[in-house]
Amino acid sequence: MKKSLSALAFTLLSSVTLADPAVGQWVTIDDEDGSQASVVDISINEEGKLQGTIVKLLREKDQGKSCEKCPDDFKDQPVEGLTFMWDLENDGEGEWESGRILDPKSGSIYKSQLEVAEDGQSLSVRGYIGVSWIGRSQKWLRYEAPAAETAAETASADSSAETTEAATAEAAPVETAAETAAAE
Repeated sequence: MKKSLSALAFTLLSSVTLADPAVGQWVTIDDEDGSQASVVDISINEEGKLQGTIVKLLREKDQGKSCEKCPDDFKDQPVEGLTFMWDLENDGEGEWESGRILDPKSGSIYKSQLEVAEDGQSLSVRGYIGVSWIGRSQKWLRYEAPAAETAAETASADSSAETTEAATAEAAPVETAAETAAAE
C-alpha cells in the first residue's frame, strides 16, 4: 500500500512538472547588445528539478567555443551541449528558484531563479549573488524552429516511415514463402 501511494504521488508530480510552461526550447538574448545568443533546452530531471542545456550557439563568432574560464568540471568543455543551469526547484507553475546558473563567458556561477510570462512566450531569468536584488536578469524568448529546419524534420520522419513501410512490404513475402514451405 505504501509503495502504491509513493508511485501515485510520483506519477502525479511527474505529470504536473512535465506540463510546466518553462519546459522547452528558448532563445537567450544577450543583455549587453540585445542579440540572440543561443538556443537552450530546459527540462526537468529525474529528481524533479529544472535544468538547462545549451543546444546551439547562434552567433557565428561563438560557434565552436569552449568554456575556458569555467571552474572545475566545466573547464574547457564545449559550450554547445553544456548543462549550464541546474537544481532549480519548483515554486509554482512556471516559477523556479534556488538553482544555479553558469555564465560561460565569465566562468562565474550564480544563484538563479526564473519565471515564465503569462503568455508563455518569454521567460525572465535572474542570476544573483546572495540576495536576488544583487544580480542581473535576462529575458529569453520561446524558440520557434525555422521553416527549413521544420521541413527537414518532417521530410526525415516521412522518409523513415517510407523506409519502414518498404521493409515491412519486403519482409511479408519472405515470411509467406517460409510459411508455405513449412506447410508443405
